[in-house]
Amino acid sequence: MSDGDRAGFTLLEIMLAMLILGMVVAMVSVSLSGSIRVMEGAMDQGDVYYRAQVALERISEDLASAVLTEDINFVSGKEGGLEQSRLLSFASLAHISFDPEKGLPGLGLISYALQPDKSSSRQLLLLRADSLHRPVSEEQKSGGETEAFLLADRLRSVKFTFLNRNGEEQDSWDTTVKEGEEEKERSLPAAVACRLEFWLDEEQDASVSFQTTALLPTGLIRPQPKED
Repeated sequence: MSDGDRAGFTLLEIMLAMLILGMVVAMVSVSLSGSIRVMEGAMDQGDVYYRAQVALERISEDLASAVLTEDINFVSGKEGGLEQSRLLSFASLAHISFDPEKGLPGLGLISYALQPDKSSSRQLLLLRADSLHRPVSEEQKSGGETEAFLLADRLRSVKFTFLNRNGEEQDSWDTTVKEGEEEKERSLPAAVACRLEFWLDEEQDASVSFQTTALLPTGLIRPQPKED
C-alpha cells in the first residue's frame, strides 16, 4: 500500500473526534449557562438592593421631618380599603411637589399603604401618598382620596416598629385623643424602625430583608403641660 492510500482518517477516528468535540461543547455550554445564571442572579440582587435603598431613604427623610399638629395625628395600622391597608399616616415637612410650576412647598400629609401586586399573588406593593396640607381644603373636607405612587415592589412584608423616648419598642402608635382621654399626652415616637423584606426567588422561598431606623427630633421633645 502506498503512502497516498494511507492518507486521511478512518471512520473510527472521525467518530472519536466528533465525540470529543461534543463533550467539549457540552462542558463549555454547562459552564457558560452557569456563568449566565450567576450573572443574572447578581444583577437581580443588585436591583433589589437599589429598590431597598431608594425606598428606605425616602421613608427615613419623611419620618425625620415628621411634626405633630393639632389637626393631624401620627397613626399606624389603619385599614384603607378591601384591597389596601394603610401602614402609617403623619404630617411631615418632607412634602414633595411633583409639579414645580403649580406645586407649593409646605406641610405634607404623608401616608404609606400596602396592597397586593396583581401580577403576583405573593408579592406586595408599597405605596406613598403625599398631599399639601391645608386646614380648610375642600379635598380634606370631603374626604377625597389622594393619589398614591409606587415606592417599592417585589415585597414580601413590611414592618414598622416605634420607639418611645425611653427606647421601648411598640408595634403601633396613635396620637388620636378619644373621648375620655383628654389627659392623654400627644407625642411623636423618638424613632421609627422600618424593615422591608424583598422576594429573591418565590419558587425557592428565598427573600432578603433591609432595615433602617429613622430618628424623629420632634419626638424627643417632651410637650409642656397646658396651663389652666
